[in-house]
Amino acid sequence: MTSRRASRTRRTAVLALGVLIAVLAAGSAWWVQHSTPSPITADEPSGPLVVPVTTGERVDRYGVGVAAGYEDGVAVGLQAAGTVTHLPLAAGDVLENGSVVVVVDDAPIVAYASDAPLWRDLDTGARGQDVARLQRFLRELGLYRGGDDGRFEAATARAVRAFNTQHGKPDQGSAFTVSSVAWIGPSPVHVATVEVAAGSTVAPGSVVVRGPRRPTSIAVTEPTGGIPAGSDYELVVNGLAAPYVPGSGAITDPQAVAAIAASLGTTGEGAGQVTSTGGESVLRVPASAIVVDPSGASCVFEDVDDDPVAVTVLGGTLASAELAPEAALTRVLANPLRVLEDPTCDSSPKA
Repeated sequence: MTSRRASRTRRTAVLALGVLIAVLAAGSAWWVQHSTPSPITADEPSGPLVVPVTTGERVDRYGVGVAAGYEDGVAVGLQAAGTVTHLPLAAGDVLENGSVVVVVDDAPIVAYASDAPLWRDLDTGARGQDVARLQRFLRELGLYRGGDDGRFEAATARAVRAFNTQHGKPDQGSAFTVSSVAWIGPSPVHVATVEVAAGSTVAPGSVVVRGPRRPTSIAVTEPTGGIPAGSDYELVVNGLAAPYVPGSGAITDPQAVAAIAASLGTTGEGAGQVTSTGGESVLRVPASAIVVDPSGASCVFEDVDDDPVAVTVLGGTLASAELAPEAALTRVLANPLRVLEDPTCDSSPKA
């Protein structure tokens, strides 16, 4: 019995000690809280705060929507007819001069890169610009060593004969058939899609592959009311900038279009800003320095003992205001509403 009573007494003492500790901790927390300045109010100046005026250029910004416009990629077509017996290409491949585009009726058709297509069959004695293009083509393949003089003579005939032999047509001799090549334009083509399959029937004009679609413009959707003219502007999208004419609704410079379209990713759409460039000079002051009295006039004070200085507010943000430079200020009182008694723009300050 005595042992149980002692145990109960010890538990009571421990509980009382715990309560005492909790009360002391709470009291300490209250003292710390009320003896430490609030971080919100600790930085507030207790007196006048005079700051320098900075200068800069006024920049107007307008949020806009942007969307890339595209055209279809290069279409590589044939001048041959028959059945596709082999298709060596896949998306992602690159077609260059001499690449086999497709095999039709077991005869390979080769990529031909030039600024203009070949439009007729050619043989010894032919003359013309198309002969010169054929000579350049054969020279790039390493089959011809002469000049591109536009005359189909012995050296050109030997090169054509070698070309025909390499591509399974030795019986054609020195005759060049236009159906043996597929014009891909002036430069290599990155294959985006393959338009035929083995077993397909093709005819002159059939498209075998297409290159990737190409961006041609960036459409700009201006805000309601548009963007005022009279200033120079640039469109800024994902850190890329290009000159923009308000009201035009687009930019078309090829380099700028390609760069911005690439930054928009697969959707081809996004947001940007139209910003003014080379704007007028402005003075920048804290927004809190501006006093607007009941008459609608705006002013600032250079110090607590100075008269108000009328200003024209051109714009700004929640943090700063942009003023017309005619005010010729070098400093302003940043907290007039806190340290002056009912400041107005037509009276002397009362500190």
